[in-house]
Amino acid sequence: MQKKLWPALIGLTLLVAYSIALCAAGIEDQKEVVAEYTKGRRLMRESDYFGASKVFQQLEGRFPDSKNLDLFVLHRSKCDFYLGEFAKAAAGFSFFLNRFAGSAETPYAHFFLANCQYRQGQGAEAVQNYLDAYRLSQDNRLDDLVRRSIEAALANASAVTLDPTFLENIPEHKRCPIVRSTAPYLAQSSNRAAAERLLTACGEQMDRYQRRVQNSSPSNETLSIPMMLPFSGELSGYGQEIYNGAVIAAERFRRESGLLIELVPHDTKGDPMEAARLAAELSQDRSIPAAIGPLTSDAAAVTSATLACRELPLVIPAATQAGLARLSKNTFQLSPNIELQGLIMAQYAVDSLKADSAVIVTSTAADHLRMSRAFARRFETLGGEVVAVEYYRSRDKDFGPYLRDVKAMLWDRHPDSIFFTNEYGDTLDPDGIPVQIDCLYLPGSPQQLRQLLPQIHFYKIEGAYLGSDGWADDAILRLGDDVTRGAVLPSPFLSAFNSEEYTQFAAAYDTRYGMQPPRLAALGYDALRLISLTIAESAGDRDKLVKRLAATRDFVGASGRITWSDQRENTNMPLYRISSGVAQPLTPPTTVADEPPIE
Repeated sequence: MQKKLWPALIGLTLLVAYSIALCAAGIEDQKEVVAEYTKGRRLMRESDYFGASKVFQQLEGRFPDSKNLDLFVLHRSKCDFYLGEFAKAAAGFSFFLNRFAGSAETPYAHFFLANCQYRQGQGAEAVQNYLDAYRLSQDNRLDDLVRRSIEAALANASAVTLDPTFLENIPEHKRCPIVRSTAPYLAQSSNRAAAERLLTACGEQMDRYQRRVQNSSPSNETLSIPMMLPFSGELSGYGQEIYNGAVIAAERFRRESGLLIELVPHDTKGDPMEAARLAAELSQDRSIPAAIGPLTSDAAAVTSATLACRELPLVIPAATQAGLARLSKNTFQLSPNIELQGLIMAQYAVDSLKADSAVIVTSTAADHLRMSRAFARRFETLGGEVVAVEYYRSRDKDFGPYLRDVKAMLWDRHPDSIFFTNEYGDTLDPDGIPVQIDCLYLPGSPQQLRQLLPQIHFYKIEGAYLGSDGWADDAILRLGDDVTRGAVLPSPFLSAFNSEEYTQFAAAYDTRYGMQPPRLAALGYDALRLISLTIAESAGDRDKLVKRLAATRDFVGASGRITWSDQRENTNMPLYRISSGVAQPLTPPTTVADEPPIE
């Protein structure tokens, strides 16, 4: 099976079955073995698959006679699978099946192996292993996953066929559910006698499914959408998350329109130049209406610039550097750019707080520096004054030196000696002397904000708190109102979780992958959803598609609302106020006009 014929699913990840096995009762073994095995399972729950793989590999080597050796091999192979090492994982699952044929985990090993084989383009082998998993399984949830995996594989990969004799090996009490699931494909089998025998035994008529196949799609039109993402290397997990979200959108579009979208993976390997080369090559194929990708800002910048003189519409799902869409008139940036957070908070400070002065305390992380520079530029353009800017490093835990510097600068503005005594005339420790500023802009990560905010409280620097999307974290919300002080923050992410669109997407994602969708999956879903709906309106014409896509305003997606600016950047950035441990939406939202990105 060629890569371009991979099914939209590319094999279901066995996350439901994985969680079932992972949550099973603890093993019985030597105390040291049990402790290390428990550690490995914990690392898997925390998605530290590299660390977990090392634990299980060490268990295999140190305890080759353990009665739980099959679990060590299986979990190590699972870790390789989730790390994107599909060839290595397939070898591990194959070893498991050869060595531990009688293990209770054998059905899961077959299913994982099938997923690996699909990702390597081995469709026929994968279908056989899916069926072996179904034949041996005693888990209804796994049975359901197998049926849907086979159905998706057959629906989306024309090079994969189903031999009816495979189903005759299924135990009789389980046979009819999978026969009914695959009936349309059995009806197309060259082994008509076997197919008809199976269908008749399950109360089905073969000619009915033959008519359904003939009438299901008058044009049999398939739209190919390239997905230019890292499917190998250290970023492959992120690329796969975007791809998985797009799978859900493709299936929904097929149900709604009857048209099949074929998602075609193109591996950028995390290399910006490879992404640009792929984009240049794909732009020459006029049958391709649009493309999705790349993942990172560096790759997106080079790719967008490459398409400046070409006509291929491109939706960049996750990159957040400002100005990416300005490099090509056909490029759209789905994730609001980082600088927008700073711009919108400066606008809010002036318009809503009537602030004239501000202090910025920021980490030296690139994203936070961009936010801070954008805030300072917009705030000063609007007539405000940034009194002090303090930069802390990612490893800092004691913010006292920075906060004392801020207080020293503010004292220069308020030299009155009353700041150094209380109402009784007692001299105060400088650290306890309160100082006032209209607002403090505090972009940062949740980990450092948890330490910074109590210290600002301790040093009594008073003013309205303005944050970044890093504040939208349970660890910050739980600090309490006396520490968070009714902070206002922007976030393009929070609004999605309350929308019907997200609920529908999350339910479909959970059904297919056995977990709640990560943020990148929602972006992949929205990228393809926007393209597919626009394709339906533009009949595949690239120029019409770009014009219709650019006209999108206040589109409710799984990742949040989407409104393109004149520069084809998503500018929807809702504001929230922290109150009683919850980020409450502010209405109406603040908006900012287009402006060039900070150089």
